[in-house]
Amino acid sequence: MDENGTTVRNQKSYEHLATQKDFKDANDWESMGPYGGDVLDMAVYPLDTNIVIAAAGVPYISHDGGASWVYLEALLSMAPNGIQCIEAASNGTLYASGPYSNYKIFRSTDGGESWEQKATPVNAYGLDIKIDPNDPLVVFIGLSSLLGVSTNNVIIKSSDGGDSWIVFDMTSVLPVGWSVVNLVIDPGDSQVIFAIGSEGFSNGVVVASFNGGENWENRNGNLPTGIPYNSLTISEENIFIAGGQLFGGQYMGIYKSENDGLTWSNISSSFPNKVSNAILIDPGNTDKMYVATEGDGIYYTNDGGANWNYNTTGAGNSGAARCLIFEPGNTDVLYAGFLSLAVCKSFDAALSWEFANKGIATLQTDDVEVDPNDPLNLLIGFEGENSGGCYMSTDGAISWQLVEGLPGTRFSQVTFGTDGTMYAWSNGPSSVAQEGLYKSTDGGETWLNTGPNVGTLFETEIFALVASKTDPNLLFIGGNNFGVNGWESVIHRTTNGGEDWELVYMGPENYSISYLFVDPNSFNQKVYAGYGSSADHCGFLQSIDAGSNWADFNAGIPSENKWGGAIVCDPQNSDIMYGGIGGYGNLNGTIYKTINGGEEWTQTPLQLGTYSKIRDIMVSPQDSEVIYVASAQDGVYVSFDAGESWETANNGLAGVNVTGFSNPFILDDSWYFCASTYSYSAFITKVFDPSFTGTQGTINGNDFFTVFPNPSKGEIAIKLSDKNRNIESLSIYTINGKLLRNFDVAYFLNPISDLSLSLEPNMYICKIVLDGRVYSMKLVIVE
Repeated sequence: MDENGTTVRNQKSYEHLATQKDFKDANDWESMGPYGGDVLDMAVYPLDTNIVIAAAGVPYISHDGGASWVYLEALLSMAPNGIQCIEAASNGTLYASGPYSNYKIFRSTDGGESWEQKATPVNAYGLDIKIDPNDPLVVFIGLSSLLGVSTNNVIIKSSDGGDSWIVFDMTSVLPVGWSVVNLVIDPGDSQVIFAIGSEGFSNGVVVASFNGGENWENRNGNLPTGIPYNSLTISEENIFIAGGQLFGGQYMGIYKSENDGLTWSNISSSFPNKVSNAILIDPGNTDKMYVATEGDGIYYTNDGGANWNYNTTGAGNSGAARCLIFEPGNTDVLYAGFLSLAVCKSFDAALSWEFANKGIATLQTDDVEVDPNDPLNLLIGFEGENSGGCYMSTDGAISWQLVEGLPGTRFSQVTFGTDGTMYAWSNGPSSVAQEGLYKSTDGGETWLNTGPNVGTLFETEIFALVASKTDPNLLFIGGNNFGVNGWESVIHRTTNGGEDWELVYMGPENYSISYLFVDPNSFNQKVYAGYGSSADHCGFLQSIDAGSNWADFNAGIPSENKWGGAIVCDPQNSDIMYGGIGGYGNLNGTIYKTINGGEEWTQTPLQLGTYSKIRDIMVSPQDSEVIYVASAQDGVYVSFDAGESWETANNGLAGVNVTGFSNPFILDDSWYFCASTYSYSAFITKVFDPSFTGTQGTINGNDFFTVFPNPSKGEIAIKLSDKNRNIESLSIYTINGKLLRNFDVAYFLNPISDLSLSLEPNMYICKIVLDGRVYSMKLVIVE
């Protein structure tokens, strides 16, 4: 990262969508969105323009012009690491390539329904595919860089639609280590080919061939150097190039050459955003041009670049657009691929845009949380490359809205206060908006950056955020300083909802706080943190004075451990705790347990990969024997016996890199929780309840369980009308899952007609176990 927290242009790795083992019906995961992801390339099938394919890491296909999308499983099965470039020939043949698909390219001749793998002669994968506009059988591919070789063979060509290939040695203009990231063929002369070479973070070069690829020469001319070049376009006698990146403020914009790249002129001096990723020119009106920018949507000109329009309406206004295509035969219809936002579509030549991403769910969601006062309200933080934001739902994930009042930055943590206040932490980059904890008290309409004020540059990374379950003004954030601010691990505390902050902990350099937890039974006095480092012993910290002082408590945890992750306590017993250890270096990721408040930790049998960190832990509010863990490489595991044994719980969960859990919540009389994932947005599942073997349901009228009055003003009566049934227990829970009262089987040995309870104003759940079934009812106590 640079001093603003900006990263270099990169290609995110995606996980294989392998079908996971089914183990319990009650733990089937269901995708809940939100829709979005990083779409780096797109193609419209020219023989049926309703068919569109998007390279969103994993490939997606739409059969209705982008209105809805599904996984393109036939292609994904051949390219499990995903697809990043795709191209359609005029005869309908589709070509695709992706990360680590070395020695191969994928071809479809039936609109993407089926694919075949074609061999290529170089041990590298395709970064860009271009088809001769005058001959659909002629295909060029720009390849990833080669190392440990004497020649740089990074362009290949097929003249028979991919059945055979020739290799171009580019060493004279692109030394070993340079890749070819973009190609363009002159539609007026197929012998003229321009290409962009790329080395590392910042260096780009333009090369050209005027004899079909046989010979190449440098055509950088007077272009700015030390800047990546992103895309080329040829229109009539003119060549256009887009370039730049946010990293290091490497701005470039759009340049134009009228003499085959010997000299170039800047036609974007007025651009508000000088980082440009793609250029699209209307073939019927070459004065009409479109530019995809990095963080400012789509610009367009109607006069060849003399004047530009920077304001469009609708979706993607502030988005990072990476690719642009026309619908074949209709230049009023455009598709744009964005980072995070996936696909947007325009029907009026870019005057306005709308989202066309329903079904694409490959967002890097870093955190998900549910409003403790209303389980239909959800908040998700997500990020892309130097971009991101938050999505919000007010209808239980049926629909999602991009939170407009937040900047388009990387949001690593979200939460709700007990009063419904929404919080979201932005990790920058500060070139877009200052990092800090954003707060909304009006349901997400408006947001205020509450700080803490750590400096004007990117100076703090936050990976942990926790709000007290009893005090709406008490919050902690944790992570590490960065750059100008140093490199120490830090914990900040606010006791007034972000109005003021205290730095309550600063650890050694090159350490980082990865998790924070407030014991709900300690009157906010006990606070725990997980921390990690590559340098020394790591694990857990505890505070017994509301975060003012901190100390290690790692007795029994191996000293060679380099990573401490999630740490939580049993909601009914603070002495029982679970903590994630390892997943960095030589130790496998695992769970440690203590039954004496951390005086001694013992390892449970869970064994994950050596880099599979424990990102989150959730103890079931129904039965503390049930514990879920979220891991960085192995998905979700569950224990039904308080950690004595573990099984996978990944059925339906597309990604195995799980970034976090929401708090459990009650919806339709059942407990649920959500999981955020690194590459596939978010999922939801029921909390498994092993206390019953039959079905779970709600009470039917006055059958055998009545509550009166309900709602009530304090006193509420529960009547059991059927004395002959085998009543096992009756329990009263808060809406957040805390057990208040429990009447076990011994209580029901004697005849009873009523239970009378006095409760504070709030919503509660009454659960009765009877004849092997679990029944529940909401109890409402009003002022």
